[in-house]
Amino acid sequence: MRAALVFLGLVLGATAPVLAFSQTAGVVQFVAGDVRLVQPGGGERAARKGVPVNVGDTLTTASGAMAQLKMGDGAIVVVVPESRVTVAEFRYAGVEDGTEKVRYRLEQGGFRAVTGAIGRTHKKNYLIETPIAHMGVRGTDHETYYFPVTGPAGGDDAKPGAYNKVNTGRTFIRTGAGEVEIDPNQVGFVASANEVPVILPAVPGFFNRSIAPRNARPAVTPAIETAGISHVQQDVEVEGGGNLRRLVRTRGPRVTPGSGIGPLVGYTIAAGMGKGTPFGGSGNGLEIDTSSATLVSSGGDVALGVRWDTWAGGVTIDEKTAIGNTYVVSVDSLNKTSALDLAALQTGGVTATYNQVPGAQFVGNYLGNTGTINNLRVDVDFGTQMVTNYNLDVTVLANWKANGSGSISQFTGANGILLNGTCTGCTGSLAGNPATGTAHGTFVGSTAGNLVTTFGMSSASGQAVSGAAYLQK
Repeated sequence: MRAALVFLGLVLGATAPVLAFSQTAGVVQFVAGDVRLVQPGGGERAARKGVPVNVGDTLTTASGAMAQLKMGDGAIVVVVPESRVTVAEFRYAGVEDGTEKVRYRLEQGGFRAVTGAIGRTHKKNYLIETPIAHMGVRGTDHETYYFPVTGPAGGDDAKPGAYNKVNTGRTFIRTGAGEVEIDPNQVGFVASANEVPVILPAVPGFFNRSIAPRNARPAVTPAIETAGISHVQQDVEVEGGGNLRRLVRTRGPRVTPGSGIGPLVGYTIAAGMGKGTPFGGSGNGLEIDTSSATLVSSGGDVALGVRWDTWAGGVTIDEKTAIGNTYVVSVDSLNKTSALDLAALQTGGVTATYNQVPGAQFVGNYLGNTGTINNLRVDVDFGTQMVTNYNLDVTVLANWKANGSGSISQFTGANGILLNGTCTGCTGSLAGNPATGTAHGTFVGSTAGNLVTTFGMSSASGQAVSGAAYLQK
């Protein structure tokens, strides 16, 4: 394997034209050994020089085999032996206007990439998924590996888990527990979805230290970000040696609200954030600073990479401070249903009803009281791409009932779907105690078998409630 990796640096790739946005994501430049392209439907074809690589294709390399790809945005990707890499998403129309995006899914093994146009301007549009962690770039030449608990390993110094090494630029590894940023000549590592990534004290021997693949746009180390949202970080010494450094984000990851990358957040506040009365809300990818809050509970579904946390006390949401008591719940998954999988459900006209997973529910109000979700049911028609009914019944001192509906894009996007209902037992003189709010959701798994959702509601008489739940078909 070492000889094959050293040879990567000697690959001289042919120049390929920039590809416009289509199902074609790139082209094979070089192949050594048994390399195959497996199509989403299960068919496969041999990977040879000049063969196009389409969105949804999985490139597999046998022992001793390797391949180099030229992507449509000019990026170079070199896949090492015994690997499985899927081009899960690729959009590039020749301009960096924010619509460009690439998402790789690494199931086993590794690859080295010198990024192209995608990720140069809009960094959040470049993503690597593994079963336990997400990785992104700040403009870079980097190497990514994932070794499952069972399966081929990279050598004696390769423990199961996800690795990312930076040659030029900067990257990050993120799980539901935290995030670490990786600088040149450093390696980030995480063993499971429930752990905080760390910086390793030395570079494992299995990494390719050869010359970078040729004919790629030189990566540039980006300037330190000085504008926009500031991000609170903590340096934490890890048991076993002071050289192991992990950066824990005490607020949410760097994401654009509604991008589908960050966590879902439900919150209630006593006052503040432009609200003079208690307020309940929900969002997708909101920045939350919990450095002054108390972690009340946490948990998740390790198999599907789902994690949730609940916080009480002082929390800042999107740099807006909440005054008084605050209840916040965040939930996220590293195994979100991809656009391709959702499209397959749409084509099949699939409908589904989601109900609560026992024990995976969280609800509280602006006074810090917690309660119970009596019923939460979500009906979805994937054929029409609609959430046809979001039915909610919760009790936190008072009883809140609400219904909502809307498109899947609203539900999983920035806006969420609107909820309308009542609060029986809420104080105030308004007839019927009307209540309104929003709900957001994210589908989990390749067949959307599960769903995570957050909600927040406010009553006309000045009360608020929020919560989250994990549901299944």
